[in-house]
Amino acid sequence: MNDNRNDFNSYQEDITNIASKEQEIKDLYDDTVLEEEIVENKEADLEEDFIEEKDYDKKQKKTKRIINIIFGIIILVAVLVATDIILVSKFDVGPFFSIPLHTYKDGGSKEYYGLGYKVIKYHQIQGRRDRELGSYSLKYNVNPITVQDVDMAIEFSEDTSKAYEKYYKKFVRIISTLKKVDEKKHQITIGYQDEGKKYSLIIKCDMVKEQKNINKFETGKEITIIGTVKSFKPATKKNANTIYISNCFAEQ
Repeated sequence: MNDNRNDFNSYQEDITNIASKEQEIKDLYDDTVLEEEIVENKEADLEEDFIEEKDYDKKQKKTKRIINIIFGIIILVAVLVATDIILVSKFDVGPFFSIPLHTYKDGGSKEYYGLGYKVIKYHQIQGRRDRELGSYSLKYNVNPITVQDVDMAIEFSEDTSKAYEKYYKKFVRIISTLKKVDEKKHQITIGYQDEGKKYSLIIKCDMVKEQKNINKFETGKEITIIGTVKSFKPATKKNANTIYISNCFAEQ
């Protein structure tokens, strides 16, 4: 009887131990599954964060690319505008980066419009042939400043800076005396000279190609020229004040 009871107790104890082991195994399995789920969730979060970060980087790169393109376009436009302005104002060439919107029936003068500036390219049959740069309000003007050589000579002698500011890049008509004809350079020299050479002024005129008859001009006689003042060279010990005029027409 006692043996049966002992066997029963032993059996019951074995069952309890097995149940306990099963519970431990189950708990361990649940913990493992939980840990795997945690790991998977972390991996999923990391992957999501990586995707978000990658998308953010793409957006950043795209934004930077757009900014660089816009900045490049601004620089390019600025360079083109600066190039046009320098070529027209300094070298009487162009414009190349503006649009011709109006042509005058005077021989072919044209108005060009650029970004913030306007150029009038004069091409009269016998008249103004230079280029003028300004704002959009710049007006077409073919009326020259008319002056005698002696008056111009006095102006440059008394206040050179003021006189040069007055005449630089201006379309002028000058009444003077012919001093020299240079057929090779297609240039004539006019001017005024007083006895003491205090007010002397030399005026060198580069003639337009259409002026074919300069070899027929007579030195020492009165002559009238029209053209645009290009530059000025102040007097030295050897030479008087000298003005250079481009795109000239002359009549004698």
